[in-house]
Amino acid sequence: MNLFFETPSDANYFCGYYDKSPINVDNSKLLALRTNFIDHIPNRNDIATIGYFDLNSNDKIFHTLSETNSFNWQQGCMLQWYGNKKDEIIFNKFVDNKFVSVILNISTKIEKIYNFPIYALSSDCKFALTIDFERHYWCRRAYSYDGVINPIKNKPIVKNDGIYKLSFLDNSIKLLITIEEILKINPLSSFLGATHYLEHIMISPTNTRFAFMHRWKVDGVIFTRLYTADLEGNNIFCLNDSGRMSHFCWINHETIFGWGGVKTKFTKFRMTNNFAKSKVYKFILNIYKWLVKGNSDSGMSKVSSLITNDRYIIFKDKSGILNTIDHSKLDRDGHPSARPNNFQEIITDTYPDDKQSQQLILYNFISGSKMIIDSVLTTTEYNFSPNRCDLHPKWSFDGKYVSVDTLIDGIRGVRIYLILDEY
Repeated sequence: MNLFFETPSDANYFCGYYDKSPINVDNSKLLALRTNFIDHIPNRNDIATIGYFDLNSNDKIFHTLSETNSFNWQQGCMLQWYGNKKDEIIFNKFVDNKFVSVILNISTKIEKIYNFPIYALSSDCKFALTIDFERHYWCRRAYSYDGVINPIKNKPIVKNDGIYKLSFLDNSIKLLITIEEILKINPLSSFLGATHYLEHIMISPTNTRFAFMHRWKVDGVIFTRLYTADLEGNNIFCLNDSGRMSHFCWINHETIFGWGGVKTKFTKFRMTNNFAKSKVYKFILNIYKWLVKGNSDSGMSKVSSLITNDRYIIFKDKSGILNTIDHSKLDRDGHPSARPNNFQEIITDTYPDDKQSQQLILYNFISGSKMIIDSVLTTTEYNFSPNRCDLHPKWSFDGKYVSVDTLIDGIRGVRIYLILDEY
């Protein structure tokens, strides 16, 4: 399985989301967060230590750099390499009663603090896109930060909530897209009274467009649309309006690969307000959960495929669905990323199966070949909870290594795999 590195078991270590490489540009350092707990959603009093491991050394010493009080188990504190991807890092923090982002030079220890936290960083590090994390606390607790708990933002729709652009040149912020704008695009009856929010922002490799999700909750049921837009918040295009969309990645400047539903008459009907709020829908939903474990556990069955029509989809930006991946190749949701310098290969993972094993998968969507790099056993106690540990595979900048977060024998850790070209 070509395991290259694994963090020690003296503490809990993790990195975060699947679109941010913790390995620097010359593959000499691994960024990580260290905590002394894993059993609850991090709150404002919890601290994570930020540091790195020297991958050229065998001592596995964690070199401390800083700390943060704004993190969660799924996305961490948006910790990643900045600038030349070698000497500087960027992360989110709670300072003076507000969320900020911090750029730290790990050699000089000089910090620059910006007035807004980041969500997605451009590849040239000139700007970042972000959301209102105070609002997100009320929408998606497992993906938000504790700190500012503002009840005024606990509403179905908050004015000027949306996606912002942070310029590192002058520390300025610009509102690009608001929820109110998105709600005017092909509005549905289920929009009424629902809680709306935008999240999962990813910038294209050329920094010309970005993708994001519009999500709305109706009586606990989440519906999703996938959109793209340019860097001024204009030329908005809906790539998937089936109501079902989860994880995705940019393959190149115009192609997106992700797990979602292909629109059918049923998926269209389920998004109507009368059905989404009906007792019939809840009854069908309960039967569905009883009949099949679904894509997150045992893979898509004939029943789940018929109801949701979920699958991996290849989208062409500003166009729509280009192709779909057969379930015989990839049959469940995961966290995909395109391999740098070889965009026909995807690394992805699975949620724990009935044997509590999470698969790390390399897939070539041109040839259709699939390689299981490893099957990682996870600690069952936290499965399907906000404290769970997804593998969230992350490529190194040169595409030679993949790092994953693990939860083995009750300890969070990080593994790095060497991905051979002959795969």
